[in-house]
Amino acid sequence: MVRNGSKAAKQKKRSLPESKETDHDDDLSTRKTRPKRAAACTNFKEKSIRISEKSATVAAKHHQTVDDEIVALHLTASSPQSGGGDEPHQTRRLTDFVLHDTDGVSQAVEMVEHVDMFITGVILPSGECSDKERAKGVRCEGFGRVDNWSISGYEDGSPVVWVTTSLADYECVKPATSYKKVYDYFFQKAYASVEVYKKVANSDLMSLDELLVAVARAMSLETKCFSTDYLAIKNFVISQGEFIYNQLAGLDDTAKKDDARFVEIPVLVALRDASSSSILEYDAGQPSNGVLRIDGAVERKAMTSDQHMVDEDEKFARLVQDEEYMKSMQRPRKHTSLASVSKNGYIMTTEDEIANDYPLPAHYKNSQVETDELLLYHDDDYEVDIDDLPRKMLQNWALYDIDSRLISLELLPMKTCADIDVTIFGSGVMADDQGIWIDLDDPATSMPSEEHAGIPIFLSQIKEWMIEFGVSTVSVSIRTDAAWYRLGKPSKQYAPWFEPILKTARVAVGVFALLEEQTRMAKLSFEDVVRRVCEFESNHKAYISSDRAAVDRYVVGHGQIILQMFSEFPNKEIRRCAFITGLANKRAEKHNTRWTIKKKKILLKVNLNPRAGVAPVSKRKAMQATTTRLINRIWGEFYSIYSPEEPLQAVGAEEEAEEDEEEDEEENEDDDAEETEPEAAEVEEAHTLPKKIVGKCGKMETRWDGESVGRTSAGEPLYRQALLEGERVAVGGAVIAEVSGSQAIYFVEYMFESSDHCKMLHGRLLQRGSETVLENAANERELFLTNKCMTVQFKDVKGTVCFEIRTRPWGHQFRKEDAVADKLDRARAEERKAKDLPTEYFCKSLYSPERGGFFSLPLSDMGCASGSCTSCRLREDEVERKKIKLNASKTGFSSYGVDYCADDFVYVYPDCIDGSKKANGKFKPGRNIGLRAFVVCQLVEIIVPKKSRKGSFEVNVRRFYRPEDVSERKAYASDIREVYYSEDTFVVQPEALKGKCEVRKKKDMPSCSEFPISENIFFCEQIYDPSKGSVKQLPLSTKPKYSTVKDDALLRKKKGKGVESETGSGIVKPDELPKEMRLATLDIFAGCGGLSQGLEQAGVSATKWAIEYEGPAGEAFRKNHPETTVIVDNCNVTLRAIMEKCGDQDECISTTEANELAAKLDENQKRTLPLPGQVDFINGGPPCQGFSGMNRFSQSPWSKIQCQMVLAFLSFVDYFRPRYFLLENVRNFVSYSKGQMFKLTLASLLEMGYQVRFGVLEAGAYGVSQSRKRAFIWAAAPEEVLPEWPEPMHVFNVSQLNISLSKGLRYAAVRSTQQGAPFRPITVRDTIGDLPPVENGESNIDKEYETDPVSWFQKEIRGNKNVPTDHLSQTMNEHNLIRCKRIPKRSGADWRDLPDEKVTLSTGLVVDLIPGCLAAKPGKKKQWKGLFGRLDWEGNFPTCVTKPGPMGMVGKCFHPDQDRIVTVRECARSQGFPDSYEFEGDIAHKHRQIGNAVPPPLAFALGRKLKEAVQLNNFAKSN
Repeated sequence: MVRNGSKAAKQKKRSLPESKETDHDDDLSTRKTRPKRAAACTNFKEKSIRISEKSATVAAKHHQTVDDEIVALHLTASSPQSGGGDEPHQTRRLTDFVLHDTDGVSQAVEMVEHVDMFITGVILPSGECSDKERAKGVRCEGFGRVDNWSISGYEDGSPVVWVTTSLADYECVKPATSYKKVYDYFFQKAYASVEVYKKVANSDLMSLDELLVAVARAMSLETKCFSTDYLAIKNFVISQGEFIYNQLAGLDDTAKKDDARFVEIPVLVALRDASSSSILEYDAGQPSNGVLRIDGAVERKAMTSDQHMVDEDEKFARLVQDEEYMKSMQRPRKHTSLASVSKNGYIMTTEDEIANDYPLPAHYKNSQVETDELLLYHDDDYEVDIDDLPRKMLQNWALYDIDSRLISLELLPMKTCADIDVTIFGSGVMADDQGIWIDLDDPATSMPSEEHAGIPIFLSQIKEWMIEFGVSTVSVSIRTDAAWYRLGKPSKQYAPWFEPILKTARVAVGVFALLEEQTRMAKLSFEDVVRRVCEFESNHKAYISSDRAAVDRYVVGHGQIILQMFSEFPNKEIRRCAFITGLANKRAEKHNTRWTIKKKKILLKVNLNPRAGVAPVSKRKAMQATTTRLINRIWGEFYSIYSPEEPLQAVGAEEEAEEDEEEDEEENEDDDAEETEPEAAEVEEAHTLPKKIVGKCGKMETRWDGESVGRTSAGEPLYRQALLEGERVAVGGAVIAEVSGSQAIYFVEYMFESSDHCKMLHGRLLQRGSETVLENAANERELFLTNKCMTVQFKDVKGTVCFEIRTRPWGHQFRKEDAVADKLDRARAEERKAKDLPTEYFCKSLYSPERGGFFSLPLSDMGCASGSCTSCRLREDEVERKKIKLNASKTGFSSYGVDYCADDFVYVYPDCIDGSKKANGKFKPGRNIGLRAFVVCQLVEIIVPKKSRKGSFEVNVRRFYRPEDVSERKAYASDIREVYYSEDTFVVQPEALKGKCEVRKKKDMPSCSEFPISENIFFCEQIYDPSKGSVKQLPLSTKPKYSTVKDDALLRKKKGKGVESETGSGIVKPDELPKEMRLATLDIFAGCGGLSQGLEQAGVSATKWAIEYEGPAGEAFRKNHPETTVIVDNCNVTLRAIMEKCGDQDECISTTEANELAAKLDENQKRTLPLPGQVDFINGGPPCQGFSGMNRFSQSPWSKIQCQMVLAFLSFVDYFRPRYFLLENVRNFVSYSKGQMFKLTLASLLEMGYQVRFGVLEAGAYGVSQSRKRAFIWAAAPEEVLPEWPEPMHVFNVSQLNISLSKGLRYAAVRSTQQGAPFRPITVRDTIGDLPPVENGESNIDKEYETDPVSWFQKEIRGNKNVPTDHLSQTMNEHNLIRCKRIPKRSGADWRDLPDEKVTLSTGLVVDLIPGCLAAKPGKKKQWKGLFGRLDWEGNFPTCVTKPGPMGMVGKCFHPDQDRIVTVRECARSQGFPDSYEFEGDIAHKHRQIGNAVPPPLAFALGRKLKEAVQLNNFAKSN
């Protein structure tokens, strides 16, 4: 956002007079600052301060009136201390205001740019004000001169208008009554800008037509919009296109360097151009005299970013024109309408009129089980507005009447009408609305649908339908009493019945084009247009016939579609042309039945679809999750408190902006469109706080209770208890202390008396749950121990706290016992609350934001009264660890806990060795070119200058080159672990070293090499001469000092091996676990088994049970894991059956349907079910329907939240209480709807007693050639070791992946590898370069390899496989295949490289080569990159999706050299599946299985850390 109105002369800012009683330091810390605006921030996500109109309305008789703005600001400061005069710019609210010129005449806000403007109004404090008199506000007449105005609130979806004087910024809350009309018009422009921002931020790939439809629809549903008339809003948005463009373009000034720029988004440019080229007309029923009209057809001159100053006269004229437009909008209007959609009603279309264009009668045939749609949405009868209905997508659909006879949609009105005598029903596969439109240029649009994932349903009676359209796309939607459905492809049987509707849409679009070409379109009569349509060539998409009578019959017969499309056309002349008047009259002459148009509310009753009485039909709902009582209580209680009407805000904490980072279009994920991540404050290191003594010595009513129990290291006496004004303070208890003006709760570690006889207390901060990542999901009585500690005087202790360290026996066998204890505890807490007794707090976990988790309490180190503190020791150890210290002999040094000495092999940052290449500087988005791995070096000597400051030294290292340092070809053909000896040495600073590695002879490499790589071990057998570029065998005279090969003992810590751990825990070399010691694992939502594959490969997990709902995926799991019992069923049914088997059905909350299905399981099925005590480890990735972006969590009723499968997943964990638990989900899981589901998941696990750790990882950094970010949550039983995060092993183009914590802090599980990692990235060539060529649509399942594997990855991924299975490619239609063949075979090629020409298909149809929805003006093809894109041999794959396609969310899906979509096997390799891994079902099923899977290499890396945790725990128990 830009500040507008900079033309106003700037005045020198004046300061407010200082208050005599104000302390300046306090003022700086407590005053209320101005809320950030999008124009002045880096993330566009600030929350604006809002008040209701009611609270902003203050009776005039209570307003104090002043003449000077300075005085008014002083009198409205939030507190007397906040009115300090040194504050340069303040923030206030403004109500009952008028903006006027020097003559007192009211002026529009935008006139600030052209005339001197002043404000008259009531100034209110900017926030909460304790002083009631100040809160009333002060009236000030004619103050300021207004310097500029601006708009914020883009991310909130509610515009906030600001005006600025030289002294303050004013939030405009409510205008004066006399100024309301002027201000409301400006507010509508701001509101339109915010709505456009929301749509473009979600997807900038839409066309102008799609944008206008979406914005107009959204605005028409809001009460704050000036109109509910869709067309009026659409025209208004077009008229304000330049204003909207300028506001959003201003946001670019504060955007990050690599962020997409609004000024370059084609749809915004198109909106601006549409506004400039239109001629505004003001029609109030009579011609308006004297109205200024500006011909927008004047050519827009190209401007650079420094030339946006438009001619002032033209700007002023446009403002005057805009004012006239405002007045015309505010006049009462007489609505006109077309003849066939008039006040007399809607003229129906009869079957006889259109029968010749449809096939012979047929009946709907389907044997598939279908669900009643009413069961999916509502349980009871209730009224609902049409506009509030949910919106879904319907694929593989058909329409039929009460007798199941196929019927045309045209027989139904396109408006809501009363007394409809046509009854139409439908069936299809329901899924979330993906916003997919139909391409009219594609002859296959009405062809039958491929198989789609979703719920087969039958619809209740269809009440109306509509067509939305663009240049060459349409969207057809139908409405029942339950929902709106956007129609995808029809079923094979119904496809011929859908074709006439699409054909008529093509005719209407063709007529639009014909009329736009005419200079006098109004003169073209209906007969003239029909004649022109007859002249269309047979290959024209709008061709009907060359017979005028046939064309006339067709156009009139299908006229309702054409009339509706014309009524939505933005050009008023075309909407009212002679052709459309003639068509409407011809429709009226038919004297067909007229239906009365009447918009009314719907009363949902019963579905009369004939399918409801025909078998087989499913009466099932989308099943509610089966839960335990604990999970149902936690989630249900939360949602009963935070209802949809109440915003989900943190208790005692500020709301945080979502942190999702916006990816390049090439990296768009199927699961979510992510938002821009702001600059994040690093997690504050808790133990870096200095040991601080607060307060002064003085006389206190405090005495020690008991004798001294020891002395501190400084010789000060220690005590266990003290009496503070009668209250007993004890070590191991908790107190409230005032620190820096705020109160906090501290756990008492020890107490002592200082040398100056002051009684002191040292404590660790106990943090409320609301102040942790849990925020409003936390238990209000639970406190968390932290590593923040402080020493305070007893004079600052305000009292004691009722507090206990809570420990309970843990395990599934104690679950019932714990539940009873918790119930009694909650009842006691409620009783104390009712009696107004002090709250009883408890603590059972340690919260460490810098480690990203909650951990078991270190009970043995707490409250020992020994004079030492664990937090202090951690702080001191961390300070020592970070120091770079030279040893006494000056032959080695230590840094970050790693000891280095001569002959060690080390990693060095590439910039420190070869900074001239700027290796890791700029690189192309979505590609890893330019990113380099760490340089492997050998430490030669420590160089200590004779004359240097104390402790300074340098390090001399010998460089070992990698194959990629030689050439791309050499890198492709070489082992990724190979390095080359060289004579090159470099002197670097010790800070350049980043951990240690090993270099061995090839024969000494580990015998069982692993894919993916998890060890920092290289081999060297050759020497490289960079001056000659030659690589040759090591000469006998060159004898490198290789790393010593040591016997790896069990759990031996390799000191400094690998990149040092972020937590300083070091890395353990794990040996293989015996099979009998592996964790018995239950995989839920198992899919085809990617997660289990990696975990089993790591040698820690034995997947004994797997639960999967989809049959083909379950079969794939069974085929690849023959020892696993695979349960192909709904997990809700399975959990119910397990709890019944154990006799715990009373503790199970499930639906009647789940109960009945569980009861139907036979004894053999029940015998295979896992039981509590048998399962050590539960893992899985529950699907979360809410992440589609269609239904916000905070606005969903509890009944919908109950259907989230994460509840069932957590209930499995609650009932089984395994030792370990791992949840995987899309990255949005941690941020969606303020991260509410994420926080409740953490709260549930903590309530069960688990330790919990959370983080986001990038799969590309763990050995696959794919960008795939996934969120993970680890949980471990209280006595177990919680796994660390795996070290990223490959460089990859991804910034640090942060999770929002409380108070603006963020946590990253692992570091970004953009600046280096042990190994280079895996490329597309590495991944698929050896696979045999395949044609478009080829279905040869077993196609032999034609070459030997070349790259290290290929050799590892092939294994012993001789024939690659599933090397299958999806079939593209002829149109897209032609486009694919015309895409150049080079890096970065996509649809923008297509020539702007037409091609003729085999059917004779002439179509555009460039997709109509992507078409742009010459020179403006800057966006939508990646669609119809080719992969880059040296780059990486985009995110693997469930259905790759050139127009999908990830459009870069073409093979680098071949004219086809990537195959199933190529997608599997991009995920890291070995060639031996098999998939089941048809090609759509296989793509779905792969796209939904966790990459096995990422799962393997997680499994290695789990194995280390298990072994550490076993080792600790054995000792």
